[in-house]
Amino acid sequence: MTQPKLSRRAIIAYNRFSKDLAALNYVLRKAKPTGMVGDLTLRQFNAICHAANRLFAREPAMPRFLWIDLERPLTVADFAILVSRLTAASLAFEERYEYLTRAPAPAPALDSDGFPSKHV
Repeated sequence: MTQPKLSRRAIIAYNRFSKDLAALNYVLRKAKPTGMVGDLTLRQFNAICHAANRLFAREPAMPRFLWIDLERPLTVADFAILVSRLTAASLAFEERYEYLTRAPAPAPALDSDGFPSKHV
């Protein structure tokens, strides 16, 4: 089944979302934190969940993510499970829209007047 193209705005939103998600994954995998997850991290996670829900809203097969209650403690192990769910959803979204992970087409060569070169 052919998927419609995403708008430029949706692609930019996905790129921002994927960078934030990659940062969370990096910290979990490289720093290997222990104990409880801090308030700032939970707020950032809630923002990423909000972005994911907006991005995946038109995709019926994609999961929805609930916000984390800032008043309830969350262990790093529980947090890692939530981040893994987000990562799996992100990978499924990338598979659905393969052009998100393809290298961009090279920009056209421009002449000194700023228009595409006729000699390429």
